[in-house]
Amino acid sequence: MRILKLFRNHIPALIVAVALTIISCNADLTLPTYMSEIVDVGIQQGGIESPMPTTIREQSLADLELFMSDEDAAAVEAAYSAADADGIRTYTGSEADRAEDGVLADTMSLPETVALSLEQGVDASSTGSGLTGTVTLEQIRQAYDLGIISKDQLVEGAESMAEAMGEMGGSIVEQRAISYVSAEYEAQGIDLADVQNSYLTSMSLKMFGLCAVSLVSTVLLGAVASHTASTIARDLRRETFAKVMSFSPAEVGKFSQASLITRCTNDVQQIQMAATLFIRMVMMAPIMGVIAVMRVVATSTGLEWTIGVAVIAVCAVVGVLMGLTMPKFKKMQEFVDRVNLVAREMLDGLMPIRAFGQQEHELERFDKASTDLMQTQLFTNRAMNFMMPLMMLIMNCVTVLIVWFGAAGVDAGTVQVGNMMAFISYTMQIVMAFMILTMVSVILPRAEVACERVEQVLTTESSIKEPEVPELPAADAPRGRLEFSDVAFRYPDGEENVIEHVSFTVEAGQMLGIIGSTGCGKSTLVQLIPRLYDVTQGTVSLDGLDVRKMPLSELRRRVGYIPQQGMLFSGTVESNLKFAGDSVSDEDMREAARVAQAVDFIEEREGGYEGAISQGGGNVSGGQRQRLCIARALAKKPEVVVFDDSFSALDYKTDARLREELARTQTDAALVVVAQRIATIMHADQIIVLDEGQVVGHGTHEELLRSCPAYLEIAQSQLSAAELGMAQEEINAVLAGGER
Repeated sequence: MRILKLFRNHIPALIVAVALTIISCNADLTLPTYMSEIVDVGIQQGGIESPMPTTIREQSLADLELFMSDEDAAAVEAAYSAADADGIRTYTGSEADRAEDGVLADTMSLPETVALSLEQGVDASSTGSGLTGTVTLEQIRQAYDLGIISKDQLVEGAESMAEAMGEMGGSIVEQRAISYVSAEYEAQGIDLADVQNSYLTSMSLKMFGLCAVSLVSTVLLGAVASHTASTIARDLRRETFAKVMSFSPAEVGKFSQASLITRCTNDVQQIQMAATLFIRMVMMAPIMGVIAVMRVVATSTGLEWTIGVAVIAVCAVVGVLMGLTMPKFKKMQEFVDRVNLVAREMLDGLMPIRAFGQQEHELERFDKASTDLMQTQLFTNRAMNFMMPLMMLIMNCVTVLIVWFGAAGVDAGTVQVGNMMAFISYTMQIVMAFMILTMVSVILPRAEVACERVEQVLTTESSIKEPEVPELPAADAPRGRLEFSDVAFRYPDGEENVIEHVSFTVEAGQMLGIIGSTGCGKSTLVQLIPRLYDVTQGTVSLDGLDVRKMPLSELRRRVGYIPQQGMLFSGTVESNLKFAGDSVSDEDMREAARVAQAVDFIEEREGGYEGAISQGGGNVSGGQRQRLCIARALAKKPEVVVFDDSFSALDYKTDARLREELARTQTDAALVVVAQRIATIMHADQIIVLDEGQVVGHGTHEELLRSCPAYLEIAQSQLSAAELGMAQEEINAVLAGGER
């Protein structure tokens, strides 16, 4: 799974999470054991845990030793202190020796069972004593004292009684041994209710302690999971956004802006949710399942096969549901992209939509995209809604199986009620572990798709790459010299060049005008200067060095680019004009604003340079936005200033004043101006006329009027005959020459 790769930098957090999970699962799975002991020991045995009594009368211990071998009798004798004044001996060994499965407890169980039976009177033939009729413990003791019965006979008789009990012998011996201890305590004057209450209180405190441990570990696990998932999401957003920022327009167009926004936000959020669930639940499921299986095996109830039935049923349900929903989850993210795309288009184009009265059409288009997403979500949600009822059905059926077959074991005496209850709890925990996996399976497939989409962005290589061996222009190279040498360009997915055989040179202090019909490649040509695209053929040089050999940061520091659609950022006028960084001083900012003819409206605005600018510059007019964009580019004092049709929203008076200031102040920078208006570039030092990506005219305004029909046609459409300064015959001759 791709999502697992995200944790490679968070191994310590995973180790801590695993440790906390193990602690929590152990605490949770110990509770059924204590519950079983409360039922079996606290209730059925009156709180008496072991056949090894804490205190015993000296005579009672002597009676029990009659039915033990000399070795066993010596071990038991050593485990108790000397008798006190009341003839009571106290157990001095460790709790481990006195535990139910301890050696001494097993040693005393059979003698206690025999002694209890003899106190109630048994057939002498079953004791192996050689006596007849019904005998009691007192009679056996007297016979032993008189030498009528040997100790070996008594030991053999006790073993014969155990063998006579058959398969249920172990259970009967244990129960009767506990009954003997209970009677012994009562004979000593110990209140059995106090014994039971003490045991139940002790178990209750242990269970409360386990609950506290589980609570603390679960809370800490949640904190670790949330912090780790948030860190992963933060790093992923940062990495993805940084990658997007390195994309050229070609890569942005490949994914689309709406899709990139979705991948940086919605997809990363899905991954964050999945990372949290993975740490808190997915890792917990196998750990809990393994621990529960270990405890189930330890109970040895003979019902382990029910777990296999439950696991197979759960896996079958999950497999079917995942097979149905996984393809839909992949489609879902595509529909989210589509909804975002349509919504973005509608919001950006709200003015023309209203102007043309197309609200209903656009609403229908949005409703179509939204409906596709809704139907996909409904299908996946409805399919997943079957999961919980089916899981509960499996759990209840397994419970019925355990109770049905476990009851037979209880009836036969091979299974205790508490053990069966604990087994049910363990089995439910195992099934619950699989249920947890199925619950998160709703999110994990979608997160896997989201991870794949984010990975596509991260693994996409930008077509604009840093040079392997960066170079800087020579110290004595002419500053601000821009040169195109036989440049051709083709878009990455294009079949033909959109620009061919373009060559020109612009020195610092000169202006180059570029003009041509719409779609002839003007904007594409100037985008090659800051390497928004790379040339397919030829070279673009700045200060005598191929721009592809120059570090991107250094190249773009030397180039001031003003795009066709001026874009401002939310903030203030000052933050936008100083967008190039700390290198822009207040003096540079104000001088750039003056040259761009922006001072008047800036000072008239409330707050002046501290005045607010909304997102995209929506609170300023188109002309004001263009002037602020021009000032922003000029403020960083570039060597080349590229105006990509950046005067289109300016009136003629402002246009003229701005060009005059540019000519007066930008004497150490080359100016490249793309324009639709002849008036904007007619005073340029040289003008290039483009037609279908090729240079069809190159010269000054006067030269092009008399040599380039394409330029003359544009001039005729914008300038009067007097402004052209050409007779009609001369115009006709130029146009006719163009036709030939």
